[in-house]
Amino acid sequence: MNNILLIYGGNTVEHEISIITALQIKNKYKGKYNIILCYNKNSYFYISKKLENISFYKNKNNLKKIKPISFLANKNYIKIKFKKINFDAVWIVCHGKNCEDGVLYSYFKTLNINVIGENHYSAVIGHNKTLAKKLSKVPTLPFVHITQELFDYNYKNIIKKVENLGYPLICKPNDLGSSIGILTIEKESDFSQIEKTFKYTNSIILEKKLENFEEYNIAIIKIKDKYFLSSIEKVSQNKILTYYDKYLNKEKSMTSQKREIPALISENLEKLIKESAIKIYESLFAELIVRIDFLFDTSTSTLYFNEINNIPGSLAFYLFEKNNIDFNFLVDSLIDNALLNIDETKKQVTCFENNIFNHDSFNGAKINK
Repeated sequence: MNNILLIYGGNTVEHEISIITALQIKNKYKGKYNIILCYNKNSYFYISKKLENISFYKNKNNLKKIKPISFLANKNYIKIKFKKINFDAVWIVCHGKNCEDGVLYSYFKTLNINVIGENHYSAVIGHNKTLAKKLSKVPTLPFVHITQELFDYNYKNIIKKVENLGYPLICKPNDLGSSIGILTIEKESDFSQIEKTFKYTNSIILEKKLENFEEYNIAIIKIKDKYFLSSIEKVSQNKILTYYDKYLNKEKSMTSQKREIPALISENLEKLIKESAIKIYESLFAELIVRIDFLFDTSTSTLYFNEINNIPGSLAFYLFEKNNIDFNFLVDSLIDNALLNIDETKKQVTCFENNIFNHDSFNGAKINK
């Protein structure tokens, strides 16, 4: 059985959500690969059987009992004490900034280590809400993108742009997920509240809040030119949930929310969601499992693309299962396809062996200081 190192955690505010995803994969997957948990915390990597128990993470001091491991350039193996563990690839399931945006992917690519994850192009595009909306080729709600610098020095101009959208507004980080930093701005006097969102990022997005809407999610992956789509999930109606609501508030948490899977919707809306999902997947150059979130304006019967999740929580397995797509098949196919692409990429020319410094035309060339 071949080994896959599952990289999770990461230097991100979505660190704990990634732990949940990794443990769910480890416990649920019973396919042909051996999944080894590799915990990324404070820029160090850890491997231990102790990491498989969720209670381990309740005490931060537990990590001090495990010695960090190191990845070596051009080596698809690690050493734990005197034991050498080979692996076929590392698989990134970290959520959020510094992880899901291609940073970790690029780290392993720089080391020339086989890595499974959204490549740095699709990762950056999908993780940046503004870029994703502009490139999606499907309708989106009117929005304004603001940086911390613009907020500090062009406050009045920003107010003018926002007024064109009209209140109320939804404010959220441009490059985070899990509803971190999200808030509602009801009127102009509330506008200064966006400082709360800037605590998590220097790039935010403001968009028109729908008064009457429904939220629909669908997961999708393309394997060997064939699209696998999950069931469509109806999450909520007229509710904007914060991170606290989703994970810490017992009354509003994700587990307590009424989730309709599959969503009881018309054939026309189902078709539109599926067609839009495929269009977005292609437009944003997605490669692995993603979840795409939509907002449906019940007043105008208009479907809007909300955002794409490059690495959805729990890989959205609960959505695929409802569509009779087996989780083991899904993961096996994902890894198989990724390893095949890695092998094909290795055949490409990445550098020239010619030494231009020994070439006649380079003799006598002057280098300006």
